[in-house]
Amino acid sequence: MRVYKLSKHIGAAEGADMDVLLIAAYLHDIGRCYQDESFGSVCHAEKGAQMAWPIVKGLPLSESQKENIIHCIRSHRFRGNHAPRTLEAKVLFDADKLDSIGAVGVARAFLFAGEVGARLHSPEVSIEDSRPYSKDDTGYREFMVKLS
Repeated sequence: MRVYKLSKHIGAAEGADMDVLLIAAYLHDIGRCYQDESFGSVCHAEKGAQMAWPIVKGLPLSESQKENIIHCIRSHRFRGNHAPRTLEAKVLFDADKLDSIGAVGVARAFLFAGEVGARLHSPEVSIEDSRPYSKDDTGYREFMVKLS
């Protein structure tokens, strides 16, 4: 709900299509458990876009709005080829990043390190060289990746 509230606030100020934005905000992390269970080999944004389609396709919205919702979900993580292109996708991306640098986001980075048995920070291990979801990963790397 934090990302939803941030999206609502930013989207209203920016003139976003609030139907698209708020539905995408509700659904943006729907695939998160698959990423966590796969130790990062499944991208939760891509999986979430696939999972959201059966829900979104039945909504009383235009096809372009439906496609935009899926684009927002797919691009909110922005890894690889899925940059946020629409205003709504950019707002959701920003809201998600703002959430990750807040108190709860910092706490989640520490929780993540504890869950995988990683250290909070290891200055001798570069962010690029550490393996995600492993003991040589760090809470610091997780936090930095979220901000990149």
